[in-house]
Amino acid sequence: MKQFAYALRATTAVAALGTAVLAATPVWAQDKAETATAEQAGPSEIIVTGSRIARPDLQASVPVAVISSARIEQTGASNIQDVLATLPAVGQNVSRTSSNFSNTGNGTATVNLRNLGSSRTLVLIDGRRSLGIAGSSAVDVNNIPTDLVERVEVVTGGASAVYGSEAVAGVVNFVLKNNFEGLRLRAQNTVSDKGDAPRQYVSITGGHNFAEGRGNVTANFSYDNDHGLPSRNRSFSATDVPNRSSYAAQGLFDVSNPNQTQFSPSTGRTFTFNGANNLKGYQGANTDGYNRNGDRLLSVPVERYQGALLAHYDFSDAFKLYAQGQYTHTNSNASLEPSAIANTGPGAALSFDGSPYAGIPITSPYVPAAIRAAAIANGTNVIQFRRRSNDIFSRSNKNDRDFYRGVIGAKGEFNAGTTWSYDLYYEHSESRDHTTAQAIYTPNYGAALNNEIGPDGNVRCSDAAARAAGCVPINIFGFNTVTAAPAKFLQTYTGPTRNVTLVDGNTVQLTNGSNVAFDYLAKVKQDVVSGSINGDLFSLWGGPVAISFGGEYRHEKSTEVYDPFTQAGLSSGNQITNTKGSFNVKEGFVEVVAPIVENRPGLHYLGLEGAACYADYSTVGGVWSFKGGGSYAPTSDIRFRAIYSRATRAPNIGELYSSLSQTFPAVTDPCDQGGGNGDGAAIGALPAACRTIPGIANTVATRGSFAYTTSQIQTIDGLLGGNPKLREETADTITVGTVITPTFFKNFSMTVDYYHIKVKNAIGIIGQQVSVSQCFQTNNPLFCSNIVRDANGFISRVNALNLNTGSFLVSGIDVEARYAIPVGASRFDFDVMYNHRFKQEQTPFPGGPVQNELGQADCYSCGRLGSGFKDRGVANVTFSAPKFQLNYRLDYMGPLTDNLDGSTPPTRISAYVYHNLQGKVMVGGKQRMELYAGINNLLDTKPPRFGDTNPVTWPGTQTVADTYDLYGRMLYMGATFKF
Repeated sequence: MKQFAYALRATTAVAALGTAVLAATPVWAQDKAETATAEQAGPSEIIVTGSRIARPDLQASVPVAVISSARIEQTGASNIQDVLATLPAVGQNVSRTSSNFSNTGNGTATVNLRNLGSSRTLVLIDGRRSLGIAGSSAVDVNNIPTDLVERVEVVTGGASAVYGSEAVAGVVNFVLKNNFEGLRLRAQNTVSDKGDAPRQYVSITGGHNFAEGRGNVTANFSYDNDHGLPSRNRSFSATDVPNRSSYAAQGLFDVSNPNQTQFSPSTGRTFTFNGANNLKGYQGANTDGYNRNGDRLLSVPVERYQGALLAHYDFSDAFKLYAQGQYTHTNSNASLEPSAIANTGPGAALSFDGSPYAGIPITSPYVPAAIRAAAIANGTNVIQFRRRSNDIFSRSNKNDRDFYRGVIGAKGEFNAGTTWSYDLYYEHSESRDHTTAQAIYTPNYGAALNNEIGPDGNVRCSDAAARAAGCVPINIFGFNTVTAAPAKFLQTYTGPTRNVTLVDGNTVQLTNGSNVAFDYLAKVKQDVVSGSINGDLFSLWGGPVAISFGGEYRHEKSTEVYDPFTQAGLSSGNQITNTKGSFNVKEGFVEVVAPIVENRPGLHYLGLEGAACYADYSTVGGVWSFKGGGSYAPTSDIRFRAIYSRATRAPNIGELYSSLSQTFPAVTDPCDQGGGNGDGAAIGALPAACRTIPGIANTVATRGSFAYTTSQIQTIDGLLGGNPKLREETADTITVGTVITPTFFKNFSMTVDYYHIKVKNAIGIIGQQVSVSQCFQTNNPLFCSNIVRDANGFISRVNALNLNTGSFLVSGIDVEARYAIPVGASRFDFDVMYNHRFKQEQTPFPGGPVQNELGQADCYSCGRLGSGFKDRGVANVTFSAPKFQLNYRLDYMGPLTDNLDGSTPPTRISAYVYHNLQGKVMVGGKQRMELYAGINNLLDTKPPRFGDTNPVTWPGTQTVADTYDLYGRMLYMGATFKF
């Protein structure tokens, strides 16, 4: 606890400084459910997220941050994710600005607490589970209707003992407006100061009480249209940096021998075309290449239609019926540069029989005479090529998603006037996600490039089988030379109807004449039956001992189905196979809160609490989660709290059941005497340990050495995919904190909390080269079981299946403070929220190297947890008058570095500060109309800029796209009408 002692000293200094300057410095934090004034006046008993037992919110044993609907509106956000993303406890999420290059799920919005991953953050709606994205437990918060949210409660730290799996990093609970009365219309328009990135938002909420207040019906409809932002619209992302792509729209053609192909201007053997389609020598990518950022997006467009209906009716205190229904339809699309096609590499053109394509024959009548002559002079009869598919097909995704959710339940008291009550409900949710894009059948590409002059004097495909299948010759020499007929042929499967066996043993059927396109359809269904009973057991000196117990049954089914050409790896995209699976879980839980002493001389409160949950999964069997802790308040001015919890996360369907896909990793066998050069010749000694491997000793005895040929290295494959043998993850969480509500300093409250979360048996993969190297060094089955050697000892396969192998560690300290100053009929509100992080680490496997990510920037597709800010804060000041309100918000992000890849000098990012402002005017009697306007990123602060090859760069953005603001100065104006 030495680190914790330091944390308290550091926090005390920060808190004292923050209190001293509150009146002069604009600060912001999440609202507490009740202010200190309300606490002192006698707080009401409420259910706070993190517990099933009602109590005052500031008496909660874990830190609970609450964002009110008023605070949501002050951000000007129409998407609730944008509000959550400003909170220091929230890490980097999948969002509109980080999902343009995703194969599926473009524009989805997730929540990632403590940078431990969205799958380790439990999302609730009114305390009930929400449906995860296909194959995952991460929730798309696009399905949350922003204007229907009464408040958002955020608990960080393990809460599995209360809610079950996924609550490793914490819980985000969206509490909806269940008792709305009247009619409320809100409309808002947002646009950047450059006139782009427009967003329109319209919401109508209506509610009516009936039967003398015993019943209520509330309905909401909203429409939200975010038009997205092209990369070319911002100076920092308008062009590829440092170099454009050599895969040009007009094509790049090299007449070198295939062994020496470089596509380089220095050789004089590479040709291209100018804007007038005149042949020229290649001058380099920045002169003749393609600017991919001209087609990419900084932010994908997202259009949402949402409807919700909430109702309840109290037949009596013993029987209160309630129901909820939600529907969301979301449209989104990505925008990518046209696909890069070549005669080698991933997604390359194939010969008509499916074999590798050697290159364009120089006999093709489309080959320019100068290129043909250069090829003959260099002694080659084929031309290597690279080209964009601008005039052939678009690979940009189009998404449409549907989300349905229904709840029906009953609650009430067993006997009027007693403390014993029940709550029983059934919930059904489902989603449908359909993603499409154009693609081509890669064997047709090679067939169309191999062409000749036919007997009738016209150009035709050379291969007779291809001609019989309807092959149309293609000319790719120059800009826009591909006509509609060959483009259609490339997007059509013209071979015989046949079954293709996949690497996982399944088969798909290719049907003659079918259109070749990327097509993804995901469906998820979830059913939950849950019941709980609450009451008081007996009384101690501090009051009654409260208990809550109950059970829950949950069934989830998820399917992800791809088109047959994607599954077979015969289209221009990545080879991906289907994922199908289901599971069920039965849970029992109990929670007890025992107030030992209350309101005694020298002891204001002392209480203990504990909870336990046992879950029986159809996949991993029985698992336990539990927590224990308590609160101690020597006076009403200060309260100390501490909780230890054990959280669990069962593997999701994708981790368990995702089908196998094949890769060809570039791995080097430590036993290879050729050193990975691949010429079959020995250049080094054979390590002694290698002779113990079956087959290697025999190979050395018969051949004299153990060295791989180039062919052997290139044919080493590997399988990626799910693993039904996975076990659950576990996490140990410690939270220790203080709540300060001084009676001598009215309208002020502060919380200071230290957290420490260690995730063990984390689900992930071991890199294929890591498995090879570690198996050689340790002989550990964790690594060696991933490697397959043939009878002669040569590696033929290295798998990278999901395993329980890693661990994560995050720790830090949170400070929240709130202060209000009444000024006549008006008042000032000051809020501050600050996070200082001590650790952010991950270890890939037991005994492996610890990757320290503290102070490191996040990176694209390289496996970091997220941007590891040492310091991050959000500050707010609001002036409220009877007819006017002004709000100022400041977002602070500390400096970052990137040197984990050993780069010299390291990438450095200075601290970032964003300023935001909103003004509101109340018009008319009873303030029935509100007019408001605001500016986000007031100073138009631009993100840091990096090159394409920097690991922190997201494609098309030239920056850490999931961390910094990409839009610039955004202006919005809206109006609210109340009836």
